[in-house]
Amino acid sequence: MFGALGRLVSRHPWYVIGVWVVLAVVVITTAPALQSTSDQSEFLPDHYESIKAATLQADEFPGAVTPAAILVFERKDGKELTADDQAAVGEITTELGPKLGTETFVPTIFTTDATGQPNVSGDGLVQIAIVGLAEGATGFDTQAIDDGKDLREDLKPLVDGTDLKVQSTGSVLQGLDSQESTEQTMAIVGGATIVLIIVLLAIIFRSVIICLMPIVVVTIVSMVATGLIAWANDMFDLKADSSIQVILIVVLYGIGTDYILFFLFRYRERMRQGAETRAAVTHALERAGEAIASAGGAVIVAFMALVLSSLSIFRAIGPALAIAVAVTLLAALTLVPAVVTLLGKALFWPSRKWREEPTGSRFGRIGDAVGRRPVAFVGASGAVLAALAVFALGFNASFDFNSSLPKDVESTEGLTTFQEHFAAGASEPVPVLLSVEEGTTLDDAQLESFRSALADAHGVDEAYPGWRPRTGAPTSSP
Repeated sequence: MFGALGRLVSRHPWYVIGVWVVLAVVVITTAPALQSTSDQSEFLPDHYESIKAATLQADEFPGAVTPAAILVFERKDGKELTADDQAAVGEITTELGPKLGTETFVPTIFTTDATGQPNVSGDGLVQIAIVGLAEGATGFDTQAIDDGKDLREDLKPLVDGTDLKVQSTGSVLQGLDSQESTEQTMAIVGGATIVLIIVLLAIIFRSVIICLMPIVVVTIVSMVATGLIAWANDMFDLKADSSIQVILIVVLYGIGTDYILFFLFRYRERMRQGAETRAAVTHALERAGEAIASAGGAVIVAFMALVLSSLSIFRAIGPALAIAVAVTLLAALTLVPAVVTLLGKALFWPSRKWREEPTGSRFGRIGDAVGRRPVAFVGASGAVLAALAVFALGFNASFDFNSSLPKDVESTEGLTTFQEHFAAGASEPVPVLLSVEEGTTLDDAQLESFRSALADAHGVDEAYPGWRPRTGAPTSSP
């Protein structure tokens, strides 16, 4: 089968390349943008208690204010806020409110707590203002990110000329900083991966064209795969994590280069034996095609197994990576042989060493040593792996989204300032919803008794009084 495919590709390389170019153009121009979200609740099953509570809160408290951004004000000199400073905060938020619009943020900025007192820390050094999330907004979509940028641009000039400085944090601004951090990470990871591939291929083949081939091929594959993944996410309502694009870079360049090397080693081997280009391409695909297809198939099946997970983050990542591997596999079996057919011996330029059969003496000696003393090598390699595995014992998973952000971004610095002067959980108070049987209601005494007991619970710094929805059934207390 792979021999027949090799003959087809080597006879019609321009047609194969043309099909790939057309496919890339169609996918790039028509596929939707690959959207990702940092809202971790998007990845949890509906039967989890937190998701049930969030759904109940949205149904029964549609007017409840969900913090979308937190503005942290403090004096530039680090001294205690004066009455004039607090008044300036009020003026700044009053002027900022109408500029926010209503798509992501509510125009009214809250500068007092649930008791009506100014949101000033106990030491008097910091005052905060809460920007609520508009009804119907998620706070994690593209519009929210754009509104977050506008908020910061509108806020900074309002503080100029005062003794105050301000930092913005909260879910929307953390999402903004996460997106910018991801873009920087993609640039760093992509650059480092490309450099590593070029260096390794230069050492192995000493060919300029071979060094560049994986970069060009994987770039085309990446654009096609990204478009197909976006289509699949839209069709099956899958939620992509913000890290998916970084993972795609590593996976595509890794397996793409691997599959290309499978083919090139066989092609070079046949060319050394004096075969002409088309015959060498057919032979290489016949010999390496099965290994490439079986390796790719195993990876695709492994990634698709993630659809069995109860967490939608894995159900989205699994098919996404499977699609990327499938496109890479198809390119390795068709596009790469077609390009190699056209290049022929020029593929190895400027090196002439490809004509010489390597002795492989170094690896031959290693193989002989392993054959003579297999038990010793097993023990030594096992000891090294065991020593490395010890570090896994100290691994502690973190569920703090902000911990994944760099320390020097504004949202992290603002949250750090906030937590130094307020309770750690005050930036994201946990709503607790109470419900009773139909036909009954909770009276004020019961609500206060529950609030008092909740305030004494381990890990709770403060419990605010609850409020009732319009229906009068459930109630909530953050």
